[in-house]
Amino acid sequence: MWEEILGDVFSNVAAAPRLKLEDAARSDGNCAVDLGEDEFTVSRPHPMINNDLRIRRLMQEASDPEVAVILLDVVLGYGAHPDPASELGPAIRQAREHATGEGRELVVVTSVTGTEGDPQGLSRQVRALEEAGAVVCGCNAAAARLAGFVATWLRDITCLGGIS
Repeated sequence: MWEEILGDVFSNVAAAPRLKLEDAARSDGNCAVDLGEDEFTVSRPHPMINNDLRIRRLMQEASDPEVAVILLDVVLGYGAHPDPASELGPAIRQAREHATGEGRELVVVTSVTGTEGDPQGLSRQVRALEEAGAVVCGCNAAAARLAGFVATWLRDITCLGGIS
């Protein structure tokens, strides 16, 4: 989906060897990093259960002046973090404030997969993420499209002399 919008997208799970990130701990250009891959989860909980790795990576990416948009997927249900937005929300707010302090915009786009019947409560999670400044989309495909369009738009605006 992103290749249609952005062109080449690098990843730690890229099908094409030329698009494989050399070091999944560092982003390169437009990229998608799957933090649930073995390289990140050996001897530690999956990010769906424990947000520490996601929050560290969120802050790392937010500190990069070339990063304009960050996409997060949040999964609810049994076996997932009991209240992911309680940790991700403050981190999103802090990441956006950091970028603003550097004079740039950082857009955080999320999707939340779950229902009201999940222990975490879909609307409660969505509300907390939105209050933190995230744009929450109804599905991961919509979130991916929006993130791609935002990245393209901000790139085009930057080429025209910056964002005022």
